[in-house]
Amino acid sequence: MNDDRLARLIAQVAHAHDGQTLEHSTRMIDVGSLLAESMALPAPAVEAIRLGALLHDIGKNAVPDTVLFKHGRLDPEERRVMAQHPQQGHDMLRQAQHPMLDAAADIALSHHENYNGSGYPRGLAGEQIALPARVVAVADVYDALRAVRSYKPGLSHEQAMRIITQGDDRTTPDCFDPAVLAALEKRQAAIQLLYP
Repeated sequence: MNDDRLARLIAQVAHAHDGQTLEHSTRMIDVGSLLAESMALPAPAVEAIRLGALLHDIGKNAVPDTVLFKHGRLDPEERRVMAQHPQQGHDMLRQAQHPMLDAAADIALSHHENYNGSGYPRGLAGEQIALPARVVAVADVYDALRAVRSYKPGLSHEQAMRIITQGDDRTTPDCFDPAVLAALEKRQAAIQLLYP
């Protein structure tokens, strides 16, 4: 079994009870790949981004269903529980002791770190965050804005781009690596086509 098929099997098993997370992670492969290719990253980095995008939310398996499937916004304690999923995902993937999953583990750990240092779980900033994680972070926010959730409708491409590039109460542009933002703007027509 090749690495890509193995990663897809792991994701399918891990998200068997949560199809929404599996769909999100699957879309992230395409968005992350487009960003990475636009940045002319080497093939190993593109592959790491593809696998990391697919497995970045695997730690949500450790989040109680009452939090994971809550209809409506999370309260502060529920947000604290949800914010543990990057570390939990990292720990799950590292247990495999497989080179392919080591890179995915690093992405799982850092996909909620912000370029300006305001993210979690470690409060890393700038190039302290591995480049594949910085790419997946932009793809993650874009997809989360576009997706329908129990507490919000899916936003249009234009709305998502405005929030990412201009900011709102959820995020600011300095949360993201400027080079990844430039790639998003450059490839936005192709990315937009990934969404109905």
